[in-house]
Amino acid sequence: METATSADGMDQITITTTLQAGPNRQTIAKARGHQICMDIPKERGGDDTGPTPPEYLALGLGGCVMNITRIIAGEKQISLDDIRITVSGDIDPSRAFGLDTENRAGFTQLSVKVELSPELSDQKRQEFCRELTERCPLCDTIGNRTPLQISL
Repeated sequence: METATSADGMDQITITTTLQAGPNRQTIAKARGHQICMDIPKERGGDDTGPTPPEYLALGLGGCVMNITRIIAGEKQISLDDIRITVSGDIDPSRAFGLDTENRAGFTQLSVKVELSPELSDQKRQEFCRELTERCPLCDTIGNRTPLQISL
């Protein structure tokens, strides 16, 4: 992970990951010395040894929401006993498998449900949700068009 100082004095973070084909349909991914396995379900030709890449995206989104929720709660001195986050979304796999379809390849929608204990008042919950959405890096990346460059 590389850093550079931005205009506001915070260190900018450069994220770099490497991925390599593993046995059968597995993908072995590495980030900062951590290794994870991505795979697909057996009914789609994999070994089911790990989550699929879209599931990792949903996990990453949930993890990012969790981190920002904790930061905001700390700043606002909100004592949370428990935080539970559920991320769900729908994907039509037709395009990924090369079938002719009008449907997009990616998620048609993503839903993030944050459950906090103790609960907040309606006003605090709306304010918290707005701030969370504005500050979460993956909410921003997924919710807004982000330039993507793929090279071979």
